[in-house]
Amino acid sequence: MQATNQFPLSGIIGVVSESVDEIMLAKKNKLSCVEIRADLLLDIGLTLSDLISVVKQSHAAGLGTLVTLRHSDQGGKFTGSEQERVAINRQVLVAGADIVDLEWETEASRELLAQKAPMILSNHDFTGMPSPTELASLTENMLSEGPWAIKIVPTASTLEDAVRMLTWVNEGQESSSEASGTAIRRIGFAMGSAGECSRILTTAFGGAVTYTSFGKPVAPGQIALNDLINLYRVMQLNQQSTFTAVVGELDFTRKAVAELNDHYQKNGENTVAIPFPEQAASDPEPFKKQLRISRIFTH
Repeated sequence: MQATNQFPLSGIIGVVSESVDEIMLAKKNKLSCVEIRADLLLDIGLTLSDLISVVKQSHAAGLGTLVTLRHSDQGGKFTGSEQERVAINRQVLVAGADIVDLEWETEASRELLAQKAPMILSNHDFTGMPSPTELASLTENMLSEGPWAIKIVPTASTLEDAVRMLTWVNEGQESSSEASGTAIRRIGFAMGSAGECSRILTTAFGGAVTYTSFGKPVAPGQIALNDLINLYRVMQLNQQSTFTAVVGELDFTRKAVAELNDHYQKNGENTVAIPFPEQAASDPEPFKKQLRISRIFTH
């Protein structure tokens, strides 16, 4: 296991969930990191030996390598014991994984954190959004565990929910804990259609990574790799980027976003148009400053 907290993930992280060939797709698309969803790969028939080979191949390809063995109780496919999860996570770290993802308040995360394993400590809510007070308390409790990063991903029902998560990642760029004595990165956005904008914008507001899959989405609201790279230019987004909010029906927003982003790219502007469906953003005006929105384009 690694001893230094050099966070190995940035930008767009591709989720390897269906085939080892997805590692080569990550390289082809110039991604710097991947998440190997060990639970999904084991579920489709790979052996543990196969999984170790996938980790070694990712490491050899020079990709920052996150391994996630998500338990079925936490929305994943793994049904073994917590001691089995601990053992498998140890093996993938020895094989070359840079970091693992385990859920807050699980036996596996507690045991591996006690051993100073490089970890993203995660919390997912597939049904709702914590209140500001609940989010603050959850953050404090997770930081106190001393992981390399904390990941909080709830489900948005309004634009305000998405903004809450973008504000949360932005506020966390200097977070640290007494347990580790080092900076702890934040990974955060919101699931669901109302949270789509937060998946696009999170890295521009300080989030370490945003996730995408090479095949079918593995989480609600996940955005296609090609769109993240070519339509929204996520790899170029930064703290100086500004945004155009495109609000309207789906057909209108798709066309307008494509045309505006083509214009911005050709003119070298550090601006990206982002879709806000009517049901998620009937009134984005109050959030203009928080989201660095320079223009609202409506139909």
